[in-house]
Amino acid sequence: MSETSNTNTSGDIIDIQHVTCGLVPLMQTHLEGSEPEVDTVEFKIRQGIETELWNSFGTGTTWQLVEIRKDLFFDVAKFIRKEVSELDPLGLMEF
Repeated sequence: MSETSNTNTSGDIIDIQHVTCGLVPLMQTHLEGSEPEVDTVEFKIRQGIETELWNSFGTGTTWQLVEIRKDLFFDVAKFIRKEVSELDPLGLMEF
């Protein structure tokens, strides 16, 4: 049975819950450094920073924050890779 490329190639959640300063640049580095066949990346983050993440990851990138789910002692932020439209490279038509 073959797996589709809808998950991180290793299937692991990247644990960055200890990071307090430079969290968004670190997440962007992981996202942009992921293999082209990876469509989904998940991060284990500290609790209580949902608003900051939703505000930090807006439109105009190849990765979209789609979900922040709560877990025991941490939250999980899920990103999916999206196609960048030539007609709307900043993703402004979504609004």
